[in-house]
Amino acid sequence: MLQPFAERSVDVVQQRVLSAQSGKQVVTLDFSDRNVLIVEDDILLALNLERVLDEAGCSVIGPAPSVERALARIDETRLDAALLDVNLGPELVFPVADRLSAEGVPFIFVTGDPSKVPERHWTRPVVSKPFQEPALLEALAAVMLPH
Repeated sequence: MLQPFAERSVDVVQQRVLSAQSGKQVVTLDFSDRNVLIVEDDILLALNLERVLDEAGCSVIGPAPSVERALARIDETRLDAALLDVNLGPELVFPVADRLSAEGVPFIFVTGDPSKVPERHWTRPVVSKPFQEPALLEALAAVMLPH
């Protein structure tokens, strides 16, 4: 039986395994020392995301609760990926998504309202809130795999 993603060894690099439960291909990746930006204004959700990434071996950047702080983090740090909440209080995250896209940094929208994602970002993965940890980590691994 296949172990849940979080329980599998993180030394598996670019390995694809078949999920026994869904029959779908599952992507795994070594997250050690990968810089992942969290853009989330809800502190409890941000802390949960931080915990999940930390346990997977990532170096967590943030959380950044606003567009301004997220853009500052992008300027300060080499990023391997980002997790973006769409709604950041009164503002939307899309200036951050546009900047990451322009710089070639992969990202995932983690949102309760995927309908707000504009057409220019429809090809980006979306993980719905409330998220399941394995789904989040598998989506993150998939966007960080070299093409």
